[in-house]
Amino acid sequence: MGICCGKAKAAAGEPDDDEGLGFPWMHDDLFHSHLWASAGVSVHTKQGWKGANQDAMTVCQDFAGQKGHILCGVFDGHGPRGREVARHVRDTLPVELAAALKPRTGDEDPSASSDASKPKPDEDGSGENGEDGSGKNGDASSNADLDSFDKSGGSGSSSDVTSDESQQQQLLLSTWKNVFVRAFEQVDEELRRLSGIDCICSGTTAVAAVRQGDHLIVANLGDSRAVLCTRDSKDRLIPVQLTTDLKPDLPSELARILSCKGRVFAMDDEPDVPRMWLPDQDAPGLAMARAFGDFCLKSHGLICEPQVYCRKLSEKDEFLVLATDGIWDVLSNKEVVKLVSSAPDPSKAARQLIDRAVRAWRRKYPTSMVDDCAVVCLYLNRRASPAPVESSSGLLPVPDDVRPAAPFTGSSFRRALTSNGQAVSEEGTTAVWRALEGVARANSVIRLPRVGRVLSWRRRSTSLDEDDGGERD
Repeated sequence: MGICCGKAKAAAGEPDDDEGLGFPWMHDDLFHSHLWASAGVSVHTKQGWKGANQDAMTVCQDFAGQKGHILCGVFDGHGPRGREVARHVRDTLPVELAAALKPRTGDEDPSASSDASKPKPDEDGSGENGEDGSGKNGDASSNADLDSFDKSGGSGSSSDVTSDESQQQQLLLSTWKNVFVRAFEQVDEELRRLSGIDCICSGTTAVAAVRQGDHLIVANLGDSRAVLCTRDSKDRLIPVQLTTDLKPDLPSELARILSCKGRVFAMDDEPDVPRMWLPDQDAPGLAMARAFGDFCLKSHGLICEPQVYCRKLSEKDEFLVLATDGIWDVLSNKEVVKLVSSAPDPSKAARQLIDRAVRAWRRKYPTSMVDDCAVVCLYLNRRASPAPVESSSGLLPVPDDVRPAAPFTGSSFRRALTSNGQAVSEEGTTAVWRALEGVARANSVIRLPRVGRVLSWRRRSTSLDEDDGGERD
């Protein structure tokens, strides 16, 4: 049995959960209690001051039909269609990941795949920021695959780790990296060709985590972040940042962008926010070096290949926090770990974290607009109790003809548990994206090319597609 909280198409005559926030059950204590009891997860999202909430999140229990596996993810949309892009990626990424796993796993784990390629060095770096992690990552290691399998969470002495175990761990990392890279590329291609969303100057970040037994695999695209809470030798809670904030000024990212004739600089009123620009226009001003969508920049250094990290879990690892940059812009890793660990009710930890972040925004940046926030807290050191609702179809079926899952979400979730639940949404359904005013400290595209220039880029992109198609033929 399994659950997936994301987005499901509403049946005829029912309200669409994606009208407004997309999470009308975010204040539904019944939903949060169920999610905590069944999966050990706390989730929440809150609209900022820029317009419609462009953040999204997903949680899938018994992911891809594998008992005990769980997939979590948060997505931070930006640009005029960032809301639609984030929700499209939220809905399609679990399906594509499950499809990528299917030919390799069957009844086996990805680590048992015999045709997995050997791990290769990744030039983009890995990201562990130590205890506090202020968000200024600096230059990362130049060997992400080999260095990002974190053995610090393992138990026992180094002599207990045999050569065979090390090889199996590297094979697991390599296999999952191939799965994530293939799925991310497929989602980006589908977004460009089949989604019906204008993604020329709109896109989304993504950070997704899969728990597979005592292994945690994290894939990161952009500047959302994954932070693990663990215990040190003195049994004190400490944060371990598992991902790198992939900003345009990271040396490895900057080198790639400049080699593709893109430009990176900060605006005068935001000197600490480096942005990515077209070669001959001060647009669009993207505050990350990797993202889904944003196809006007894809030929100038922006890529959709995720960085993948793996960690072997131990009894010292307490919980994982995935959050968009609306949290990390105002709270340090240490503050986040302290807030989540001290929550009286773990099922509401994500909500309390966001409430604290909003207060921090108002205090630290009183003249700025509060950014959207989305948080998923995955508790690692507890055994999930049986969920009160059975599902004969499981979490996420992956037939030969891959199709979206039908998850528990919104009103359909409440109907399964109670007959008199009422949807709650604190956002109106008419909110639209609008241009940022003043200092925003946001990922959103801050300057859009004129209509003629956008059409020019669209025609140029179409021409390149035709040329690529001709070469493949």
